[in-house]
Amino acid sequence: MDPHHPHWVFHLSTNWFNIAFLNSQVSPVWPPEGVGLSSLLLLGPVALPGIYLGATLANFYNNPHFQTAFIIGIGNTLSSYVNYRIIKRVTEKTDPLYSTKDLIYFLSIGTFPGSLISAVMGVTSLWYWDFLSSELYFNVFFTWFSGEMLGFLIVAPLLYVWFYPKSKLNLELSKQLELFLWIVIVYISGSIAFSDEWPLLFVPIPFVIVTSIRFRQFGATLSTVVLSFIAVTLTIEGKGVFARRDASGLSINDSLIFLDAFLFCISGIAYFLVTATRERERAQETSLKSLQVLNELKEQANEELEQKVLERTAVIEEQRIEIEKQLDMAKRIQESLFPQKEIIPNGVEILFKNIPMMKVGGDLYDIVWRHDKQELGVFICDVSGHGIPAALLSALVKTSLEKWKEDPSDLKESLESIRNQIIPNLREHFVTASFVHLHTESGALTFARAGHFPLFIIRKSGALVSLKPMGRIITPIFDILAEEEKFQLEKGDLIVMLTDGLTEARDPSSLQMFGEDKLLHLVRELRNQPLVQIQDEVFQSVIHLSGGIQAIQDDLTLGLIRYTGVS
Repeated sequence: MDPHHPHWVFHLSTNWFNIAFLNSQVSPVWPPEGVGLSSLLLLGPVALPGIYLGATLANFYNNPHFQTAFIIGIGNTLSSYVNYRIIKRVTEKTDPLYSTKDLIYFLSIGTFPGSLISAVMGVTSLWYWDFLSSELYFNVFFTWFSGEMLGFLIVAPLLYVWFYPKSKLNLELSKQLELFLWIVIVYISGSIAFSDEWPLLFVPIPFVIVTSIRFRQFGATLSTVVLSFIAVTLTIEGKGVFARRDASGLSINDSLIFLDAFLFCISGIAYFLVTATRERERAQETSLKSLQVLNELKEQANEELEQKVLERTAVIEEQRIEIEKQLDMAKRIQESLFPQKEIIPNGVEILFKNIPMMKVGGDLYDIVWRHDKQELGVFICDVSGHGIPAALLSALVKTSLEKWKEDPSDLKESLESIRNQIIPNLREHFVTASFVHLHTESGALTFARAGHFPLFIIRKSGALVSLKPMGRIITPIFDILAEEEKFQLEKGDLIVMLTDGLTEARDPSSLQMFGEDKLLHLVRELRNQPLVQIQDEVFQSVIHLSGGIQAIQDDLTLGLIRYTGVS
């Protein structure tokens, strides 16, 4: 039977009315919406008349009232169309499982608006024509909404994947048998999970995951539908952990609403595995094609340009020299971003050192000393990536520190100011950062961070204190939500600030990392030595482990601040 023919929508709709419990036209499980959305994704707007006709006839067949059937049919059709237009607009594709980003759009704005529209129009029409009491309005509304969502999330991907003409499952007989076996296992494990005898709700989850990984979108959609079928069937029979009972007996409607949430989680896990795997496969295919193209170009160049090797080598050498000059200039420019004169605050010894992986890097630090208020402000950040892109972003971070320099005590606002100014240029990059404010007379310290290392304080006795206030990394997606943490320093306390290049340095032979514990242990052992000696010992140990200065794999930055107190 053609899955996009109006009669199919009508037939499926009337069957699923059999599990409508609060009202004859309201079902907590509503796959026909998935049929409508998949029809639009596969055929385009030409499927709209069929969707409307099937939805209207099904509702009129179940409840021969023309006005409600007419409005509900419009709501069902409009819900599928709105979701279809949103998916097309934000993803520029029709495949909801094409990538992780497309899946996130599908699970959120690609299902929610249409479900809401259908629920509002349908439930309101039933209430207006006295098919529904006011007391049950919101319960029926939530039931309608969750049923619509389940149809969009589980049925639409199944039909799209299996009926999309350019996406065919070509398997050998052994693979077909394997897929059938996994589906049977999912069915059996689902039957066990939703029985009343054992609390084994988690049993089918690994089998759904394995099927999704082995057979990609085909296995994921089929296994989630099979699990949904057995889960709904047994829950309706009053079995399983979702079968809710009250004083009047089994509340199947409430049971299915809770079951919808469970099935949403399972399908989401399976779909995310599929999209991540497909993205990795596409990346591998692209890399392989690029490699093949490069090999072909290399062979062609060897055949056609053999006589010009010396000439081209000379050109390349000139370009290399020019790039080196530009990098040297970029290095000088970036070095100007760091404090250019020695800062000697009262009551504090302070020393910072940076070694970029390349000639330029993404680490940055800055220091502000306000003698009139005896305030010391220290900033450190790490831009993701290496080389010139990271260096350019660190320069943007530098320009965004003006607010902090005006008031180095306002740490949270300074972090937000950085984020607001560099967001347009972050794209795939992110930044971690920390601010320290120290009143040198009293030793009162305030610390805030955005996804950066904790502030490590080594007491004069050798005890280690870590300040770990909340604060997310700086990205265009999430707010920082930074918090401040205060601490009272005592004379002899040593503050350690660093970037991850130091702790993530690896031994080339064993790949063992230097590690945070080893670094802090080394600093603790040397805590009473001059800061320059501590700093040199740390850098020498990290560079030695990495196999030399040329072998370091990230920018290295270490800052040491010893509180000596104001006499």
